Amino acid sequence: MALTLPLELQQQIFQYLDPWSFYASRNVCRYWKYASRDAVTLANQLGQLPIEPTTWAKKADSKRRESVYDEAARALMLGMRVKASASSENSLSTRLDKSKLALSKDGKRAVSLHERTITHYDLSTPEPTVISTRPINDLRTAIGGGPWFKCAPTAMYELALSSDGRMLAIALERTVQIYDLSAPADSWPVSSYITSATGHYIAALDFEHNDSLLRVQLSNKGVVVYLGSPQEGNPGLEHWQDKGGLKHAFLDASKLALPSTEAVEGAPAVSQRLAGLQLLRPFANGWLVAAQKHATNVPSGSYCLAYVPFSQVHGHVLTAERAVTILEDLPVHLSEHIQHLWHDLPSAHINHPHFALSPNHSLLAMSENDSTATTSPSSNRVFLYRLPSAQKLMETLKPQHPLLQKLEPEEEFKYQIKRLPTSLGSISGKVLDFTFESVGRDTESSLAVTAVTETGAMTWTLLDN
Repeated sequence: MALTLPLELQQQIFQYLDPWSFYASRNVCRYWKYASRDAVTLANQLGQLPIEPTTWAKKADSKRRESVYDEAARALMLGMRVKASASSENSLSTRLDKSKLALSKDGKRAVSLHERTITHYDLSTPEPTVISTRPINDLRTAIGGGPWFKCAPTAMYELALSSDGRMLAIALERTVQIYDLSAPADSWPVSSYITSATGHYIAALDFEHNDSLLRVQLSNKGVVVYLGSPQEGNPGLEHWQDKGGLKHAFLDASKLALPSTEAVEGAPAVSQRLAGLQLLRPFANGWLVAAQKHATNVPSGSYCLAYVPFSQVHGHVLTAERAVTILEDLPVHLSEHIQHLWHDLPSAHINHPHFALSPNHSLLAMSENDSTATTSPSSNRVFLYRLPSAQKLMETLKPQHPLLQKLEPEEEFKYQIKRLPTSLGSISGKVLDFTFESVGRDTESSLAVTAVTETGAMTWTLLDN
């Protein structure tokens, strides 16, 4: 039927399509692709995409417009197809009949804390089996030296289980204990009072990066502290007893320095801070991090991809430096003329997001608690971002001398594509695990984002990444 339509009529139909339908249509056949290259048609579609400023399009030829459109379509994932599937098993809390739970990354181990008893489960069998039990180290059953936990019946503990299910971290207020679950029940845990949490309390825990770092989320406006030091392999309890262990603050987000925004039209410069920060991967003698970016006296923020350098102190122990470089802004607000097309966007509030990086480092999944949800348990919305290539990140990061910058030729067309996310869906309950993995063993295998809560599990398979 496409070949029987006059070219002018085909192009007129394109004028009524949204960005996703237009992208799909121009990939139907060569004839439709040719029709989509019309200057007016392409200019109209570029006007619906978050590309700023728009002045470059007036000087660009048709070939340049199509090149920018292809770049934007990839960055905005217009051709991304997603297949969502829910777990058919009963929820973890129902299977274990417990509400305070922690889950290992491989899903084969779980731990519950109920009435001061730590229970370690094996989930690899059809029915969960108990591996071991032990009392929590508190003032009623103190084992070894302090600090010990209080034993108030209203105590709100936070749990984190290592990826192999061998180590358990428990936090209460400002104290953290780490247990070796493979050791005897009367063995001593490693414990420490977290001075960075003074005046606040620990809101969540997570083991990260081969279980050598403990991500501690504080109640102080999304402040995150990383304890330990990064290592290869899966370290044991001795790692947390060492000088680079539980008493070492690898990164304290409250001490990171972000440049202030420039004063505009008489308005004073505004200081910025990072909230909900999460380390993604090592990069250029530092680490790539994802976080929310908030400005003083501004009610809402945005997400960003940033770089944090690290310095070596005390021999092998690494510590984050204060300087932070914002590599890519991931906005959540748009101009009014295209806001109606991209209405399902994150809110970037302070309720601690979860991030997961794809194996090929090109995509970033993010889950944030929906503060507007009125249902109980709370709802978590999951989004997907396309990240810039490593080469582009290095170009942004690489320092250049001011004199050299003046000698460089100015780009004929300057524009910026705002990297907006694709909404994957939502899942209710507290997130216990959030992963981004390949489906299959070959290099062309699909990618899948999985979120596990105490009430269920959801997997989103990306069919075109």
